[in-house]
Amino acid sequence: MQNPIKNDPPEKSRAWIWTGAGFEPTESVPVTDRGFRYGMSVFESFPVRDGVGIFLEEHLARLRKACRVTGLVEPQGSLERCPAVLREAVEGFSRIYVTAGDGPVTAACDACRVLILVEARRPPDGGTRHRGYDVGIGEKGHVPLFGGLKTGNYWGNLRAFREGVADRCNETLLFNPAGHLISACMANIFVVKEGRLHTPALSTGARDGVVREWVMRRLDVTETLITRAALEEADELFLTSSWLGIMSVAFLERRPIKNWNVSSPLWDAYRKEIEAK
Repeated sequence: MQNPIKNDPPEKSRAWIWTGAGFEPTESVPVTDRGFRYGMSVFESFPVRDGVGIFLEEHLARLRKACRVTGLVEPQGSLERCPAVLREAVEGFSRIYVTAGDGPVTAACDACRVLILVEARRPPDGGTRHRGYDVGIGEKGHVPLFGGLKTGNYWGNLRAFREGVADRCNETLLFNPAGHLISACMANIFVVKEGRLHTPALSTGARDGVVREWVMRRLDVTETLITRAALEEADELFLTSSWLGIMSVAFLERRPIKNWNVSSPLWDAYRKEIEAK
C-alpha cells in the first residue's frame, strides 16, 4: 500500500484582480465580497506552462457557462485578458474565479469580481504514477451544487478528501443520495469492465471536466449510472483532472486493481499532447 498524500508547505502564490480596465496584482479579496462571505463564486483550474494555460479556452468556456447558470455577470472584457496575465505568471497551477461581488444576499450579481491565482504546485511525481492511486469510498451521500459546477462552496468535497487522506487514501469516491457514483473529490472517474469504458452521467452531479471530455473524444465511453456494486466489479479504474491528467487507480478500498491497459497508454497520449502546446 502506498503512502497517503503529503501536506507540503504552501509555496508562494501570485494573484491579480480585475479593475475594470485591466488586471492588477493583489494579495487579498475584500471581506465584503459575497464569494468570501457565502461561497458565491465559480472557478476553473488548470496548469500553466511557459506562460500558456493548458486547454485555457475550454476552461474559459466552462467558466462562462457557470456564470450563466448561477446568475453571475461576467465583467466585460475580463476573461479575454486572462491569457496576457498568465504569460506573466509563466509556470504554476492557476485558478480563475468569478465572485458575486459586494451586496446583500438577495442583490443581483452584476458587479462581479474576477481574480486569477497562480500557485507554485508540484505535479504528481514519477513514483506516484508508477504506483497509482489508492482510492477509498465516501460513506455519506454527496449533493453537488448546481449539478456539479465548480463553486467556491467546496467544503463538502474537501471534507471527504481530508477524511480519505486520514485513512491513507490518495482520493475518495463520492456517491449521490440515490447511490450512484459521481466522481472523486477532485477528479472525474472512468470505469472499465469487460473491455467497455464507462463514466458517471452528468445527471449524477459529475463535473463536465475538460480532461473528461478529452478522453471521451478519443475513446468509446458510455455515460451511465454506476452503483457501488458495479464499481466493485470493475477491471480497471482511472481518474482524470486538469492537475492529475490521467491517473491509474492501484487500489479500491484496499483491493488491488492490476489492469492499467486503458489508462497507461491514455496518459502517454495526453502527456505528449499537452507538452506540445
